[in-house]
Amino acid sequence: MAVLEVKHVTKTFGHGTNEVTVLTDVNFSAAAGEVSLVIGPSGSGKSTFLTIAGGIQTPTTGDVVVAGSGLSQLSGKARDALRLNQIGFILQAYNLVPYLTVKDQFALVDRVKPQGNLDQAAQRQLLAQLGISQLVDQYPAELSGGQTQRVAIARALYQNPDIILADEPTAALDSDRVKVVGQLLHDLAKDHHKAIVIVTHDLRLQAYADRTYAIMDGKMTVA
Repeated sequence: MAVLEVKHVTKTFGHGTNEVTVLTDVNFSAAAGEVSLVIGPSGSGKSTFLTIAGGIQTPTTGDVVVAGSGLSQLSGKARDALRLNQIGFILQAYNLVPYLTVKDQFALVDRVKPQGNLDQAAQRQLLAQLGISQLVDQYPAELSGGQTQRVAIARALYQNPDIILADEPTAALDSDRVKVVGQLLHDLAKDHHKAIVIVTHDLRLQAYADRTYAIMDGKMTVA
């Protein structure tokens, strides 16, 4: 059953002669227990698609349905609550708070979302799987790009969301770490019934996907 549906979504920016269409009549669905991969080059509309699917941006036309609720029908407050409780984001910008240690990044999640996060044992296992257990007392500025990416992945998964939306989650990782992250996301989908959507140009992740889509010039097709 689909827990995330993108229905006839078009997204334009600008007006008149400056208008640019980034997405054109995009239809997509993601089911619990599956990893969906959306591949495409830079500038193809992947990131815009992901932020619309997660309710961060609104489409010009069309709608996004999450667990049966159309986002266009929800108030801003209800949409924020749905994102907080049901959707985890792994974004290219990482969005780590620079003055908080890795450990405190998770404490901040607990303050914003007090219930439903991973317990301590599950959190320790997650950090160990991603090879970042030894980094908990370090600040973002002290981490490498790959370490920062893995911390951002762990923080998103710590919220234990039903839907995980990942934007280039392996861009800064070597092949061994790609295998770890790919397998982790695959196992989360299968063992914990999560719907996972990854937008990427990293073809190494295809081995872990149940469905693969292509997006080019704002148009999506089944790959």
